[in-house]
Amino acid sequence: MTGLRLYKCLRNMRDEAIRRPAYRVVYAHALTVAHMDGRLIADDHPAWAAIHAAIKAAREGQPGALDTIEREISRLRDRPVKPSER
Repeated sequence: MTGLRLYKCLRNMRDEAIRRPAYRVVYAHALTVAHMDGRLIADDHPAWAAIHAAIKAAREGQPGALDTIEREISRLRDRPVKPSER
């Protein structure tokens, strides 16, 4: 793409598709390509770094690490939830 991270490109394309209906075909194509490449949830999303740091903290026995993992996974899925809320 243009040097932007994949998740930012897809987010920008989504916003453009909302504003300009004719752009929806371009956005749909980008999502399809990302999905075919196994990157529907972009592996360069900043939540991954937070998840890996929280996993390390959980292994070290730090309280709150599991809540951080749950929160960041929710961010990846665009479904913000409170920790331990099911």
